[in-house]
Amino acid sequence: MNEDGSLPPTDEPSIYHLLKPEVLENEAGRAVLRFTPEPTWTIGNGVVQGGIVTAMLDMAMAFASDGLSTATITVDILRPAMGPLTATGVTTKQGRRLLFATGELHDSEGRLVARGNQTAIPPV
Repeated sequence: MNEDGSLPPTDEPSIYHLLKPEVLENEAGRAVLRFTPEPTWTIGNGVVQGGIVTAMLDMAMAFASDGLSTATITVDILRPAMGPLTATGVTTKQGRRLLFATGELHDSEGRLVARGNQTAIPPV
């Protein structure tokens, strides 16, 4: 990662380069990312597709833990995800073999749009 918490440019396509998050905060155990949805991410009427919502939460939780490989993820979508979205990821427990994290996604009015929990394999 770069000093500002973003990933270095690469010629290899990745989900990071697809979602293009703005890194607002990235410190040990916590990350905040802002996403500006593109029309191709929606299911119509500007509502972001559920898999993209999950990817946003997954990415915020990965940034909070300085990278991880997701083993399980559970996401509850509480309202339609529309407009600029802010994802917060927090590492809740990190062991040698497993890591646990939570995430929340809020809309531009601060309303909770989705929340998630994940079990992951920590970075080597």
